[in-house]
Amino acid sequence: MNVPAPPTVFLVDDDREIRESLMVLLRPLERPVMAFENGESFYHFYDGTVPGCLILETHLPGRSGLDLYNDLIVEGKRLPVIFTTARAEVSTAVAAMKAGAIEFLEKPFDLQKLMERIRTAIAIDARWRENERRYHVLDQLIRHLNRTDQETLNLILRGETNKAMSSQLHITERAVELRRQRLMQRLEVRSLAELLDMTITHRVMEEYRVFPGRWREKF
Repeated sequence: MNVPAPPTVFLVDDDREIRESLMVLLRPLERPVMAFENGESFYHFYDGTVPGCLILETHLPGRSGLDLYNDLIVEGKRLPVIFTTARAEVSTAVAAMKAGAIEFLEKPFDLQKLMERIRTAIAIDARWRENERRYHVLDQLIRHLNRTDQETLNLILRGETNKAMSSQLHITERAVELRRQRLMQRLEVRSLAELLDMTITHRVMEEYRVFPGRWREKF
Protein backbone atom coordinates (compact mmCIF):
# COMPACT_ATOMS: atom_id res chain seq x y z
CA MET A 1 0.00 0.00 0.00
CA ASN A 2 1.43 3.37 -1.05
CA VAL A 3 1.57 5.98 1.72
CA PRO A 4 0.50 9.43 0.43
CA ALA A 5 3.28 12.01 0.38
CA PRO A 6 2.92 14.65 3.12
CA PRO A 7 2.09 18.22 2.08
CA THR A 8 5.39 19.88 1.23
CA VAL A 9 6.40 23.55 1.08
CA PHE A 10 8.37 24.07 -2.12
CA LEU A 11 10.58 27.14 -2.20
CA VAL A 12 12.11 28.55 -5.40
CA ASP A 13 14.47 31.50 -4.88
CA ASP A 14 17.86 32.35 -6.36
CA ASP A 15 18.97 34.01 -3.09
CA ARG A 16 20.85 31.38 -1.08
CA GLU A 17 20.50 33.25 2.23
CA ILE A 18 16.73 33.44 1.84
CA ARG A 19 16.50 29.75 0.99
CA GLU A 20 18.59 28.71 3.97
CA SER A 21 16.88 31.03 6.45
CA LEU A 22 13.39 29.98 5.39
CA MET A 23 14.34 26.32 5.66
CA VAL A 24 15.00 27.05 9.35
CA LEU A 25 12.25 29.59 10.02
CA LEU A 26 9.48 27.40 8.59
CA ARG A 27 10.23 24.47 10.91
CA PRO A 28 7.34 25.35 13.27
CA LEU A 29 4.97 24.42 10.43
CA GLU A 30 6.12 20.81 10.88
CA ARG A 31 6.01 20.33 7.12
CA PRO A 32 8.76 19.17 4.78
CA VAL A 33 10.42 22.11 3.02
CA MET A 34 12.29 21.66 -0.26
CA ALA A 35 14.32 24.52 -1.73
CA PHE A 36 15.41 25.13 -5.34
CA GLU A 37 17.76 27.83 -6.62
CA ASN A 38 16.04 28.33 -9.98
CA GLY A 39 12.87 27.61 -11.87
CA GLU A 40 14.42 25.05 -14.18
CA SER A 41 15.44 22.72 -11.36
CA PHE A 42 11.98 22.83 -9.80
CA TYR A 43 10.28 22.43 -13.18
CA HIS A 44 12.21 19.25 -13.94
CA PHE A 45 11.72 17.91 -10.40
CA TYR A 46 8.00 18.45 -9.81
CA ASP A 47 5.61 15.93 -11.36
CA GLY A 48 2.39 17.24 -9.80
CA THR A 49 1.79 14.32 -7.46
CA VAL A 50 3.14 15.76 -4.20
CA PRO A 51 0.65 17.96 -2.34
CA GLY A 52 1.58 21.25 -0.69
CA CYS A 53 2.26 24.76 -1.91
CA LEU A 54 4.86 26.79 -3.77
CA ILE A 55 6.72 29.90 -2.57
CA LEU A 56 8.01 31.40 -5.78
CA GLU A 57 10.26 34.41 -6.48
CA THR A 58 8.94 36.32 -9.48
CA HIS A 59 12.33 37.59 -10.73
CA LEU A 60 14.39 34.48 -11.33
CA PRO A 61 17.35 34.13 -13.69
CA GLY A 62 16.31 32.42 -16.91
CA ARG A 63 12.67 31.39 -16.69
CA SER A 64 10.79 33.91 -14.55
CA GLY A 65 8.57 32.85 -11.68
CA LEU A 66 5.45 33.88 -13.59
CA ASP A 67 6.52 31.91 -16.67
CA LEU A 68 7.37 28.88 -14.55
CA TYR A 69 3.99 28.88 -12.85
CA ASN A 70 2.19 29.30 -16.15
CA ASP A 71 4.08 26.31 -17.57
CA LEU A 72 3.14 24.20 -14.54
CA ILE A 73 -0.52 25.14 -14.89
CA VAL A 74 -0.56 24.30 -18.61
CA GLU A 75 0.86 20.85 -17.82
CA GLY A 76 -1.70 20.22 -15.08
CA LYS A 77 0.85 20.48 -12.25
CA ARG A 78 -1.18 22.92 -10.23
CA LEU A 79 0.00 24.04 -6.77
CA PRO A 80 -1.26 27.03 -4.78
CA VAL A 81 1.45 29.66 -5.18
CA ILE A 82 2.70 32.48 -2.97
CA PHE A 83 4.73 34.85 -5.11
CA THR A 84 7.54 36.81 -3.50
CA THR A 85 9.73 39.60 -4.83
CA ALA A 86 12.49 41.97 -3.82
CA ARG A 87 11.43 44.40 -6.55
CA ALA A 88 7.76 45.16 -6.20
CA GLU A 89 6.08 46.40 -9.36
CA VAL A 90 2.38 46.97 -9.80
CA SER A 91 2.32 45.21 -13.18
CA THR A 92 4.07 42.15 -11.72
CA ALA A 93 1.71 42.03 -8.74
CA VAL A 94 -1.32 42.24 -11.04
CA ALA A 95 0.06 39.50 -13.29
CA ALA A 96 0.76 37.29 -10.26
CA MET A 97 -2.77 37.62 -8.92
CA LYS A 98 -4.26 36.96 -12.36
CA ALA A 99 -2.13 33.82 -12.55
CA GLY A 100 -3.93 32.57 -9.43
CA ALA A 101 -1.59 33.58 -6.62
CA ILE A 102 -2.74 33.06 -3.04
CA GLU A 103 -0.58 36.03 -2.03
CA PHE A 104 2.01 38.41 -3.43
CA LEU A 105 4.60 39.32 -0.77
CA GLU A 106 7.33 41.94 -0.98
CA LYS A 107 10.64 41.14 0.70
CA PRO A 108 11.43 41.38 3.51
CA PHE A 109 8.06 39.87 4.41
CA ASP A 110 6.44 39.20 7.74
CA LEU A 111 7.14 35.60 8.77
CA GLN A 112 3.82 35.12 10.58
CA LYS A 113 1.91 36.34 7.55
CA LEU A 114 3.87 33.97 5.33
CA MET A 115 3.15 31.02 7.62
CA GLU A 116 -0.55 31.88 7.67
CA ARG A 117 -0.60 32.01 3.88
CA ILE A 118 1.21 28.67 3.69
CA ARG A 119 -1.39 27.02 5.92
CA THR A 120 -4.15 28.50 3.75
CA ALA A 121 -2.41 27.36 0.56
CA ILE A 122 -2.01 23.79 1.83
CA ALA A 123 -5.71 23.66 2.75
CA ILE A 124 -6.62 24.96 -0.71
CA ASP A 125 -4.39 22.34 -2.32
CA ALA A 126 -6.13 19.57 -0.37
CA ARG A 127 -9.49 20.88 -1.59
CA TRP A 128 -8.25 21.06 -5.19
CA ARG A 129 -6.98 17.48 -5.05
CA GLU A 130 -10.24 16.18 -3.60
CA ASN A 131 -12.16 17.99 -6.36
CA GLU A 132 -9.81 16.50 -8.95
CA ARG A 133 -10.35 13.01 -7.50
CA ARG A 134 -14.10 13.53 -7.55
CA TYR A 135 -13.95 14.80 -11.13
CA HIS A 136 -12.09 11.70 -12.33
CA VAL A 137 -14.63 9.40 -10.66
CA LEU A 138 -17.50 11.24 -12.36
CA ASP A 139 -15.63 11.43 -15.65
CA GLN A 140 -15.01 7.69 -15.76
CA LEU A 141 -18.67 6.91 -15.06
CA ILE A 142 -19.93 9.31 -17.72
CA ARG A 143 -17.34 8.42 -20.36
CA HIS A 144 -18.23 4.73 -20.13
CA LEU A 145 -21.88 5.33 -21.00
CA ASN A 146 -22.91 3.82 -24.31
CA ARG A 147 -24.48 5.79 -27.14
CA THR A 148 -28.05 5.10 -26.02
CA ASP A 149 -27.32 6.18 -22.44
CA GLN A 150 -25.62 9.37 -23.65
CA GLU A 151 -28.66 10.16 -25.78
CA THR A 152 -30.98 9.60 -22.82
CA LEU A 153 -28.80 11.72 -20.54
CA ASN A 154 -28.72 14.64 -22.97
CA LEU A 155 -32.50 14.62 -23.26
CA ILE A 156 -32.90 14.54 -19.48
CA LEU A 157 -30.50 17.48 -19.12
CA ARG A 158 -32.60 19.39 -21.64
CA GLY A 159 -35.57 18.90 -19.30
CA GLU A 160 -37.55 16.66 -21.64
CA THR A 161 -40.45 14.69 -20.14
CA ASN A 162 -40.91 10.98 -20.69
CA LYS A 163 -43.70 11.77 -23.15
CA ALA A 164 -41.54 14.18 -25.13
CA MET A 165 -38.64 11.72 -25.14
CA SER A 166 -40.98 8.97 -26.31
CA SER A 167 -42.10 11.12 -29.24
CA GLN A 168 -38.56 12.18 -30.24
CA LEU A 169 -37.07 8.69 -29.96
CA HIS A 170 -40.09 6.90 -31.47
CA ILE A 171 -40.32 4.46 -28.56
CA THR A 172 -42.92 3.86 -25.85
CA GLU A 173 -42.94 5.75 -22.58
CA ARG A 174 -42.27 2.46 -20.81
CA ALA A 175 -39.11 2.06 -22.93
CA VAL A 176 -38.09 5.59 -21.95
CA GLU A 177 -38.57 4.74 -18.28
CA LEU A 178 -36.42 1.63 -18.67
CA ARG A 179 -33.73 3.74 -20.32
CA ARG A 180 -33.76 6.17 -17.41
CA GLN A 181 -33.55 3.36 -14.87
CA ARG A 182 -30.61 1.77 -16.68
CA LEU A 183 -28.86 5.14 -16.91
CA MET A 184 -29.20 5.75 -13.16
CA GLN A 185 -27.89 2.25 -12.40
CA ARG A 186 -24.82 2.83 -14.55
CA LEU A 187 -24.13 6.21 -12.95
CA GLU A 188 -24.79 4.75 -9.49
CA VAL A 189 -27.45 7.29 -8.53
CA ARG A 190 -30.83 6.68 -6.97
CA SER A 191 -32.88 9.67 -8.08
CA LEU A 192 -33.25 12.23 -10.84
CA ALA A 193 -31.97 14.90 -8.45
CA GLU A 194 -28.74 12.92 -7.86
CA LEU A 195 -28.38 12.35 -11.60
CA LEU A 196 -28.68 16.05 -12.36
CA ASP A 197 -26.33 17.00 -9.54
CA MET A 198 -23.68 14.55 -10.77
CA THR A 199 -23.78 15.53 -14.43
CA ILE A 200 -23.95 19.27 -13.83
CA THR A 201 -21.08 19.03 -11.33
CA HIS A 202 -19.06 17.10 -13.93
CA ARG A 203 -19.65 19.74 -16.58
CA VAL A 204 -18.77 22.61 -14.25
CA MET A 205 -15.58 20.87 -13.14
CA GLU A 206 -14.64 20.14 -16.73
CA GLU A 207 -14.98 23.83 -17.57
CA TYR A 208 -12.79 24.88 -14.66
CA ARG A 209 -10.15 22.33 -15.62
CA VAL A 210 -9.95 23.97 -19.08
CA PHE A 211 -9.48 27.36 -17.38
CA PRO A 212 -7.33 26.49 -14.31
CA GLY A 213 -7.17 30.03 -12.92
CA ARG A 214 -10.85 29.81 -12.05
CA TRP A 215 -10.25 27.02 -9.53
CA ARG A 216 -8.86 29.60 -7.13
CA GLU A 217 -12.19 31.47 -7.28
CA LYS A 218 -14.63 28.56 -7.13
CA PHE A 219 -12.83 25.66 -5.50
